Amino acid sequence: MGNVDVVRKVEEAWRSHNLDSIDDLFAPDFQAHTPGSEALPRGIDGAKMAHQSSMQAFPDRENEIHEIFGEGDYVVSHVSMSGTNTGGLPWFGIPANQARIQDVNWITVFRLEDGKVKETWATMEVPKLMQQLGAMPGGM
Repeated sequence: MGNVDVVRKVEEAWRSHNLDSIDDLFAPDFQAHTPGSEALPRGIDGAKMAHQSSMQAFPDRENEIHEIFGEGDYVVSHVSMSGTNTGGLPWFGIPANQARIQDVNWITVFRLEDGKVKETWATMEVPKLMQQLGAMPGGM
């Protein structure tokens, strides 16, 4: 299986909330380089915890996979998320407010080693998320 196929399976696992399959797709010493990841446990458990926190905030969360491409050990995915804030985002100080978010995009760069995800770097449209949650005024 090629690296793009591995990342497609990872994104499908997040989309379908199939966290058990993550164990086979991530290296045991996986490391995330995403803002806030230092507050989570290292390795696969931290990746799963990040997903579970998002699901707690947005239990109806839906991910749409837009693009996945790569070369060599690096693969990039572009995904967007929609959902309703029924659980709150305590890490941002935002209580549950029933706000609906739509099409909040993020890009993840994956580095794979021996067919498993070894490292990730991700960025998300945080201002767009905050505006849709009512925590930040809209654009001009």
